[in-house]
Amino acid sequence: MLKIETKSDLFKNIFLSLLSGVLLSLSFPPFETGFFAYFGLVPLLIFLNRAKNYRELLIFTYLSMLVFHALTLYWIGGWTSKTDPFMMIGSVALILVHPFFYWIPFVFFRLIKIHLGNKSALFAFPFLWNSLEYLRSVDDTAFPWLTLGNTQSYYLPLIQITSIIGVYGLSFLIVVFNVLLYAAYKNFRYESFRFTLNKLSIIVIILVSLFIYGKVILNDAIYDGKKITVGIVQPDFDPWEKWEDEVNPQIDVYLQLSDSAVKNGAELIVWPESALPVYLLSGNYPEEVKRIKDFCRTNNVAIATGLPLVHFYFSDEMKKEHSKISRDSSYYYDTYNGVVLFLPDSDLIQEYGKMNLVPFAERAPYLDYLPFLGDLIKWSVGISNWSVWDKQTIFNFKTRDGDSAKFAASVCYESIFPSFNSEFVKKGAQFLVVVTNDSWYGKSSGPYQHKQFAVFRAIENRRWIVRSANGGISCIIDPFGRTIFETKLFERTYFTGEIYLNNEITYYVQYRDLISYLSLIFSGFFILLSFIKKLGVKKRDESN
Repeated sequence: MLKIETKSDLFKNIFLSLLSGVLLSLSFPPFETGFFAYFGLVPLLIFLNRAKNYRELLIFTYLSMLVFHALTLYWIGGWTSKTDPFMMIGSVALILVHPFFYWIPFVFFRLIKIHLGNKSALFAFPFLWNSLEYLRSVDDTAFPWLTLGNTQSYYLPLIQITSIIGVYGLSFLIVVFNVLLYAAYKNFRYESFRFTLNKLSIIVIILVSLFIYGKVILNDAIYDGKKITVGIVQPDFDPWEKWEDEVNPQIDVYLQLSDSAVKNGAELIVWPESALPVYLLSGNYPEEVKRIKDFCRTNNVAIATGLPLVHFYFSDEMKKEHSKISRDSSYYYDTYNGVVLFLPDSDLIQEYGKMNLVPFAERAPYLDYLPFLGDLIKWSVGISNWSVWDKQTIFNFKTRDGDSAKFAASVCYESIFPSFNSEFVKKGAQFLVVVTNDSWYGKSSGPYQHKQFAVFRAIENRRWIVRSANGGISCIIDPFGRTIFETKLFERTYFTGEIYLNNEITYYVQYRDLISYLSLIFSGFFILLSFIKKLGVKKRDESN
C-alpha cells in the first residue's frame, strides 16, 4: 500500500512540476497568451504544500524551472550548421544551470512556512519571487529575460501601469494573482465558497482597474514635442559570414538603403548592432570613414550605427584599470561593442560602449577576479570578452530646423534592463534607440521575445523606441507601447517614420524599481523572523 501511494505522490509531483513549467513558457512571446502566467505558478504552490522535505522540494522545483527554461529559451543555441559550438554549449549550460537560481524563493517559502505558518509563507511569496527577479538583473551573471512581467507585452491596456510600477511591479502583481488563485483553490476544496469568491473578486477588481486605467491612457494619448523623421536600415547580412567579408561592399548596401531613407525625409538614420565587422575608427580605415562622413554632409543627415570600438593607450598612466595588453606588451587597449553617431556638421564622432554584456557570450563573468576565463571563453567570430564602458552616453544632433535632439542607444541585450534604460532618460534622452543583431537565432521565438520586451521600455519611460536589427525585427514603438511599423524577419529593407521628442519624466523614471526594493526588505524581514523563530525553538528544545 505504501509503495502505491509513493508512486502516486511521485506522479502528482511530476505532473504539477511539468504543468507549471509548460504554463509559464506558453505565457511568453511569441505566444499571445500571457494570461497563463496568472496561474502558471499555482501547480507549484500546490506542490509546495505537499512537499515532505527540502530534498523533494529541490528536485521538483528544479524540474519545473528546467522545463520552463528549455521551452522558453531553446532558441539561444542558434542550432544551425554555422553556429559557433561555444554558443550551443553556452545555451545548454544556461538552460541547465539557471533554474538553480529559482530554488531561492521556494526554499525560503518552505522555511517561512515551517516557522511562521502557511499564511505567512503565502503572503511572503510575491516578495520572495520579486526579489529573485530583481537580483537576477544586478550582477555579472545578470539574466532578467524570464521576468514574469515580460509575458504581458501584448496586453497594452493592462501594462500602461508600468509607467508607474515598471515591469517588476507587474511581475509582483502576477505572482499575487497566483497566490490568490491558489488560496481560492484551497478554499474551494474545503467548501469555503465565500472565501473563494473573495479571492477571485480581488483579482477581477485589480485586472478591471488596470484595464480601465490603461484604456483611459490610450484613449487620451497624444503625441507632444518636436517631430522628426527617422530612417531604419535592416541590411540582413549573414551574422557569421559578414565577419569574413570585405567592408566596402557592406558599406555600399548601407549607403544605398540610407539614400532611400534620406529621400523619404530622414534626419537620423539608424544602422544595427556591429553594422560593420571591423574597428572602423581604429585609424586603419580612413577611406571607409570618409565615405560615411561625406554621405552625412552631402545629405545633411546623422547616422547612428552599432560598431566595434577599440581604444589604445600607450602608457601606464593612460590605460584603465582592466585594460588588455598587446601581445608584444607595447601598448594597452580596450574593445567595446559600441554605438557611434556620425554628424553632418561636425567631424566629432560621438561614442558609446555597451555596459550590460551578455554573460559568457560577450564577457566572462567576474573576469576581474578570474582572468583566466577570458582566454577560455571566445567565440569564433571574435566578439567575446568586450570591455565594459564606464558611463552612459547621451547622443546629441541638430535637426534640420536647427533644434537639438537627444537620444540614448542601448545595444541588444541592454534593452531588457528597465532601470538602466530609465537612467538614460533621466540624463536627458528624448527618445531611445535599440541596435541589435538577432539573426543568430533564425526564425525562432528569440527575435519576437526581444522585440516585445522593448514595449515595456517605451511605456516605462514614455519614450519612442527606434529599433534597428540586422535581420529583424526592426520597428518603431510609440510611448504607449504601440508598434507603429515593423519589418519581417530576414529581409533587406529600410523604412522611415515620424517620432516625437519627449521630455516627460514618468513616476518610474523618478523612483525606478521601488516595489523590488520593498520586496527585498519584506523578504529579509520574513527570513530573519523565521531564523529567529527557528533559534527560539532550538533553544527551547535544548532546555527541555
